[in-house]
Amino acid sequence: MNKAFFDTIKQGNLSEVQRLLSVNPCLIHERENGLSPIIVASYHQEIEVAEFLTDKAGGLTIFEAASRGKTSQIVRLLAHNPFIVDAYSEDGFQPLGLASFFGQRETAEYLIKAGAPLNCTSRNSNKATPIQSAAAAGHRRIVTLLLDYGADPNLRDHEGNTPLHSAAQNGDSEMIRSLLFNGADLTICNKNGKMPMDLACEAGHTKAAGVLKEGITRRFRTKQPSPIK
Repeated sequence: MNKAFFDTIKQGNLSEVQRLLSVNPCLIHERENGLSPIIVASYHQEIEVAEFLTDKAGGLTIFEAASRGKTSQIVRLLAHNPFIVDAYSEDGFQPLGLASFFGQRETAEYLIKAGAPLNCTSRNSNKATPIQSAAAAGHRRIVTLLLDYGADPNLRDHEGNTPLHSAAQNGDSEMIRSLLFNGADLTICNKNGKMPMDLACEAGHTKAAGVLKEGITRRFRTKQPSPIK
């Protein structure tokens, strides 16, 4: 592994990345803990660098294509080998999980239609499903997309958090409403004994806490026995 090259990527130093690759084009094939330069740049939110590396790479893996939203390349990859739709990357994520985390809605929908599993957890310490990845990253439209196709809103990650916990932590009231409308359980506690409303209150998200409180009140009322006549 060329540490200097990956450090430059993480710093977002596009001109230096360009210079290093012009000197040694083989750097595009380097890996850091199994991850390509494109994936590393994407994780560090260095979008300009990631796009430059994507152009330089030519052919992409399905994981790189999913993270960068290159649906046309995924179409070609799946035409050659449809089974890689549910493959796992070196860091334990499937293509749909990566597209969901990086906000690639069109790519996510194509992967779903191509048979990507909606509710499989990542094979790493996060134990995250695609909807959990989308919720944690704040991608409301992808959360809605996954729900529309039948994603389970109540699966928990390694900390016991559901997508609703993430939406509450982020203060995303509209995502909270979407999750509640699609059956999210707002009374689930994570491993620290916290419900989504606890996280919203602790983070100072008063509007999100209010939406959750309304949901709890509505849930309580529906469970009340009918008055005896």
